Amino acid sequence: MFWGFLLLSGLAFVFVQLGAMSVWVSVLKAGLTLALLALAVMGIVLLWRKVFGVRTLK
Repeated sequence: MFWGFLLLSGLAFVFVQLGAMSVWVSVLKAGLTLALLALAVMGIVLLWRKVFGVRTLK
């Protein structure tokens, strides 16, 4: 009985930690996706300004 409880407690701890790591991976994946999206938007804006920007006559 004692060993069964010890085994189940250990498995519960491992599964809780595994779940926490899974959540962190999801959060970091979302953050990385947002960062890449922001970089892509900034690149498009810079390219747009370079190609279609205001041209001054000198």
